[in-house]
Order: sequence, then structure tokens, then C-alpha cells
Amino acid sequence: MLLDKINILMENQLEIICPSCKSVVLATAFFCPSCGKQLKDKVQSTTLSKKAVVYFVSLFLPPFGLWYARKYLKAGDYESRKIGIVAIILTIISVVVTFWLTTGFINSVFQSLNEINNLNI
Repeated sequence: MLLDKINILMENQLEIICPSCKSVVLATAFFCPSCGKQLKDKVQSTTLSKKAVVYFVSLFLPPFGLWYARKYLKAGDYESRKIGIVAIILTIISVVVTFWLTTGFINSVFQSLNEINNLNI
């Protein structure tokens, strides 16, 4: 209860203190202007075009989709987390479909080779 009140008061402050150099910094700053220490993570873009890129990469380049998923899941807001979860789901679907298609292709090649081998005998 007390911790929640302290967090609310800190969010409403206009200035914060840098944990590294103890300088007073605007609460909206991402980096300390005195020492350069990162104060908070950059807000992830949740625009439609950025979502399209993330989903495209997750679906067609599955391993790289996990990087986007991790990046968006680390963000605190609901929309970013939702993008991260969708990226993971698309990556998993893409990997499963790729394995299924590859297995089918390899089986058909072996079947064709066996038929050719049986004809020659």
C-alpha cells in the first residue's frame, strides 16, 4: 500500500535523481544529461507499419521473430506485450509449417529415389 503511494508520487514528479551521478534530471528523459546513464528503456513503436514488419519477420524469417518478441515483451505497456506474444505465436507457426513441409519434401524425394531404384533392378 505504502509502496504503491510512493510509486504514484514518483510518477507524478517532474524531476528525478540520476542513480549514477545524483544529478537532477527531467522525469521524461531517457538518459542523464550529465553522465549519459540510461534512465529508462526507449518506448517501442506500436504503429501499424512497425507491427507489419514485426509480423512479417516473425512469419517468414522465424528465428529473427524471437528477437522482436523479446524486445516487445520487455516493454511495460499492454500493446507492446501483445505484439510480442503475436510475434512468438507466428514464429512457432512458421517453424512448425517449415518442418512439416521439409519432412514431406524429403519423404517424396526418398520415395521417388526408391521407385527409380526399383525400376533399375
